[in-house]
Amino acid sequence: MPSTTTAVRSRPRTNGAPDHTDFLRRVASKEADSRVTKRPAPLSARQHAAHRKQLKQVQYIKPKYAIETEINVTGIFGKWKRYCTEMAVGDWKLTIESLDRETLMDFFLFVCENYRIKSRGSSQEYIRQFSQLHTTSTGRYVDRNHMKELYKESLLICSQYHDRVLVPRFGLRPPNIDGKPVLNVDSLRVILVYNIAYDTSIFPLELHRLNLSNCYQILCYTGARPAELVDNERKKPKDGSLEELFGTKAVMSAERPGGEVEEEEDEDEDDSSEVGKLLLRETIGRDRPKALCYEDILLMIVRHPVTGRAVPAMSIKFVHHKGCDNKPKPTIFFFTASKTLLFCPLLLMISLAILDDAFEADCLIDARSVLGVQVPRGMKCLPLRWKESKLKIPVFRHIHRGTVSRDVAMSYDKLRHDMGNQSLNAGFEKRWTLRFARRGAANAANGNAPDPVRDQMMRHNPEFYTFQDAYLNQIANFDLQNAFLEEETEDQLFRLFAHVSLTRDPRAKKDMVPDEVWANLEPDPDIVTLETEREKLKSGQYRIQGNKNEAKIRELTNQIRTKRAQREDRIVKEYREYYFYNRPTWDLERQARGEDMEEYAEPAIDLVIPERTQLAKLLCYQPKKLSDEEMLQRRIEAVDLYVALGGKRETVKRNRTRPRSQIELPIRTGPTKVKTALKPEPEPELEPELDPFPLLMQPTQCPDCIGDAAQTIYERTFSYCRSTKRNDHFDDHHLDGKERAEQQGEPIACKHPKCSEVKLRSVYAFRNHVQSIHGVALRSSAQVQKMRTRKVELKRVRRTG
Repeated sequence: MPSTTTAVRSRPRTNGAPDHTDFLRRVASKEADSRVTKRPAPLSARQHAAHRKQLKQVQYIKPKYAIETEINVTGIFGKWKRYCTEMAVGDWKLTIESLDRETLMDFFLFVCENYRIKSRGSSQEYIRQFSQLHTTSTGRYVDRNHMKELYKESLLICSQYHDRVLVPRFGLRPPNIDGKPVLNVDSLRVILVYNIAYDTSIFPLELHRLNLSNCYQILCYTGARPAELVDNERKKPKDGSLEELFGTKAVMSAERPGGEVEEEEDEDEDDSSEVGKLLLRETIGRDRPKALCYEDILLMIVRHPVTGRAVPAMSIKFVHHKGCDNKPKPTIFFFTASKTLLFCPLLLMISLAILDDAFEADCLIDARSVLGVQVPRGMKCLPLRWKESKLKIPVFRHIHRGTVSRDVAMSYDKLRHDMGNQSLNAGFEKRWTLRFARRGAANAANGNAPDPVRDQMMRHNPEFYTFQDAYLNQIANFDLQNAFLEEETEDQLFRLFAHVSLTRDPRAKKDMVPDEVWANLEPDPDIVTLETEREKLKSGQYRIQGNKNEAKIRELTNQIRTKRAQREDRIVKEYREYYFYNRPTWDLERQARGEDMEEYAEPAIDLVIPERTQLAKLLCYQPKKLSDEEMLQRRIEAVDLYVALGGKRETVKRNRTRPRSQIELPIRTGPTKVKTALKPEPEPELEPELDPFPLLMQPTQCPDCIGDAAQTIYERTFSYCRSTKRNDHFDDHHLDGKERAEQQGEPIACKHPKCSEVKLRSVYAFRNHVQSIHGVALRSSAQVQKMRTRKVELKRVRRTG
């Protein structure tokens, strides 16, 4: 195995010359690694003979699929085994080896009946996956065995059976029926402004808000697939189906366990075991997460060829593109500093690097030290290197309860969920998906860059015309009418027509169902039936613990909760569609009645975190004409605010600590006025507190939250309604960390600002300190254990029903 050494960075000596200790260690490490034999030892003559005997029984070497393809094949494999079991057609292996076309067609009927398939594309994908399953299991290609004509005919008839029987019976919709919306700079501006200035969502850390903005920018500027930035690896099935299908690399003509062959009696067992491993699946792990890591990014300060000023620049090397495991084809994109601070990805990347302490140079600690770097004479750029320990760490990482994971990347689902919710709350008619940005980048490059460059940036094979088939904007972005009439074309109008911003209504949001609609909504008969059954079982009792029908009551409660949530989500979605369809008619009728037109008023920036308020005003109210020095100062200020905001967080206590104005319908009535410029409103002044953190706390305050500098002062000094609620909060959010510290022999710190130097040895000592010094009584260990046991029992009852 290669030796592992910890690299020590070279430090300048007293005279300024570098210390080469780190280089000498690197050389020694590489020389030690080179002495280790990495290639496997050659097989002996007897082992080669055994290997030839083994290959003699090999019928088919399985193709090398990507891990995602293997997981997809195991999915259809589970459906096939279920079909063989429930329909009693026989063993799955024997049935697929002697597959006939009637079984094949009936299987797809079974799939459509028992699984939620809504489109033709999904059912056709299942047909392709089943073809791969057949090849993997039987070792016979569709057109390369004695069943060639039968299987080929079966596929053809299956296609006809699919179109003539399955599609009309289950109402499978055709692909692309909902269109393929495209983003542009106006759409990006709206979502970035909303994310920074108006979004009221609560994230575990405001660092996630910075990650979202940076992801939005990079997706739109590069057309990268989301899986190139965040983690989108699917989990392998735990039922053993992946190993059952792909555990060996070959299909043997005579089935033997593990693909082994019969050996001579006098053959060495070590030789046979070594040969047997050749056709077994290896477990090859990655040395880094499959997401954008620091080693993929190069930050640099470049001397501008025209002005000669030192300007920041960045390059990103995308390596986790589609098909990268089998055919790696990385693409490098360069970024320059944008003149509009809101659109600049370099500032966000610098901020993330400062927050992660990722720069190799110790002097790069803030915005001014990074953006104030000068390029040495005779050189064109000065790269800013990363620490070796940060190279394989994801840039966008998972955040849980205010703690940033060290090496777990942000999930694809989290990015997609937040982007969709923010797009709806920002007033867009359709929920955004991450593909919107990729289509926007592709259409922006189309016509502005040569087709080979466009295909290179999108990682498309030009032979298949992927852009024309899947990414070209379905809206013809050309004024053919006026071109035919030889009149001046309306280019600006058609620029508006071609993107999702056309139908945006800033008055709309995700959940906009009026209260009177909920009040007058007819009850769901299914939910009423379940509630009636539950009331009969409860017999008028409120507490159900110990009731003989407790399991059934809890099962009915879960069903009612699920159905009610599903109905509410459906009504919210349908009302939003109803609103966007009928709102123009309501506006027309208001005009016909002679009423004043509703004028959209830019909502005021009303945020809890002061750093976020300052950042929002800096980004949203940027003057148009700034000198180079003024722009540099604003960039420095923006990075400093990004860094300060990244360490802050809000909690659900926010809504109860400070009254907030509603921004859901920022409309005023009256004569229409033209707004000449957007100016930041003065920030309200808060009355100074004499002592916001007294040593003797309120009995219902949290002893940990009061010292959390990431929260606002309102949330730190928040008092719960009862001590029981405070104890529930402390046990759920803080107690686990203190118990873990006690088990690892680490000191337990008191988080109170005036007890920062207090270190305690046990949770028991922490409870005594909090009660005697701060006047807060926490639950004892016995009480905590009793509560935990009760929660586990309730979960077990709910799960077993």
